Amino acid sequence: MKIVNTCNEIKALFHNGFDMTVWRKYASEISTELPSKCEKDAKEYDFKKDVIPVLESALNEEKIDFVSKKFQIVVDTLNANLTKLFDEEPYINIILYLGLCNGAGWATTLDGKDTVLLGIEKIIELNWDDEINMRALIFHEIGHLWHKLERKSYFPEYTKRRKSVQQLYYEGVAMVCEHILCGDDNFYHQNVDGWLSWCTENKDEIKREYLYRLNKGISTQDFFGDWCSYKGHSDVGYFLGCRFVRHMMETYSLKEIANMSYRTVNREYKRFAEKV
Repeated sequence: MKIVNTCNEIKALFHNGFDMTVWRKYASEISTELPSKCEKDAKEYDFKKDVIPVLESALNEEKIDFVSKKFQIVVDTLNANLTKLFDEEPYINIILYLGLCNGAGWATTLDGKDTVLLGIEKIIELNWDDEINMRALIFHEIGHLWHKLERKSYFPEYTKRRKSVQQLYYEGVAMVCEHILCGDDNFYHQNVDGWLSWCTENKDEIKREYLYRLNKGISTQDFFGDWCSYKGHSDVGYFLGCRFVRHMMETYSLKEIANMSYRTVNREYKRFAEKV
């Protein structure tokens, strides 16, 4: 596992504020693929309204130093936990960097290597800079990479339904992996201001609403992302996906679930959502 902490570079390069030209050079030194990857991902954002304020708020030396310190503490203890999920130590790059609000965590590939990108600007914005939340965030993204290694292929998402089923399924598997690595089946770093209690109390409504949207071809984006919400609660899809995968684990092993076809996942979700 390769760990890259670019906090010193961030402080040195952006002490006078954010500059796109400087950022492109900084990102390209991490990987030549990174600038275009981030910019493509962020192309639908209102950059001036949605991205710049988050970046400027994060470019604070005290905040950056705090995240850097916690990051080092967390990564120094990762290997001991990974044996709970992986048969052997995976070759993963974990990079703490300044992104363009591409996400606090992003499981992806850079230069042909499985990589976890940790966006310091989103970590600071979401207050996920303590050891517990940062460790869970990293575990969640590692869960995505475990699923990728186990499955070796994705099923296509060429309809709204398939895309929504796929997102729920992949986030659910990653959440279960996060719980395994954390050793806590009830930990969600989204759990602020009664989030988990609300999700638990409304679990039947949530799963039926998701099925309704699947059947009607309605977007399920409300369930994913801190910038979206379902009935005033963000990231409800992570709770739902985890409950769905836990439900399937009553019948299947996690490895069997990780390799399910779209048809099977779709069928199993219908059964789960209709169960009272």
